[in-house]
Amino acid sequence: MQFTTTTTTTLLSMLLTTTTLASPYTTLAIRNQDDDSNNNLNIFPSPDKYDAYAICRNKITKHQFPKLSAPSDEGGCTRYFRGIDMTGVVTEVDLFQKDHINSACDCAAACLSRPTSCTNWVYKHTFAGAAIDNNARSCTLYSSPNLPSNVTLKYDTGASTGFQVLKPANNPQAGGDAPLTFLDAANTMPDKFGVSGFVTRDTNGVQYC
Repeated sequence: MQFTTTTTTTLLSMLLTTTTLASPYTTLAIRNQDDDSNNNLNIFPSPDKYDAYAICRNKITKHQFPKLSAPSDEGGCTRYFRGIDMTGVVTEVDLFQKDHINSACDCAAACLSRPTSCTNWVYKHTFAGAAIDNNARSCTLYSSPNLPSNVTLKYDTGASTGFQVLKPANNPQAGGDAPLTFLDAANTMPDKFGVSGFVTRDTNGVQYC
């Protein structure tokens, strides 16, 4: 087969067109064009349902935290666990009523205010004694979560930075099912108003709670 100038030009044109159609951007657009209607991918509730499951709306707001991920200025948090303590052991900070912690919302806000050291919080009775906690629920902040039951983690404190001194009983950190929150020190009366939560900040500075 002989190639004329016209044939060669046509083939090059077809090759360029094929390359353009197969570019990563075009492929991405094709791959994602139906995502919103795919119930296996779009599993998230719509923003107008946010107030049905968010806690601390109008108490943790975008006025306090301008880059808070929430659909309105009323803010609120959705990453919480009612009645269980999902916190870990690292960088423990204990806060009480004397520290102006009067609700779980104050506790979550305290964690959000420490984005470089806090990723989870719990508001529960710690039974520290009336002189310390006024027999009220208190707030504890951490930078690590509860570990699953088959995991035990030994921290190399000598090579670590930015953490509070670990209590001897917490290193190694033994995993286990997340404990419940309780109304009594004997752990016989579950506290339905105890709550813990998770917060984080992404690389764009947006905060989530």
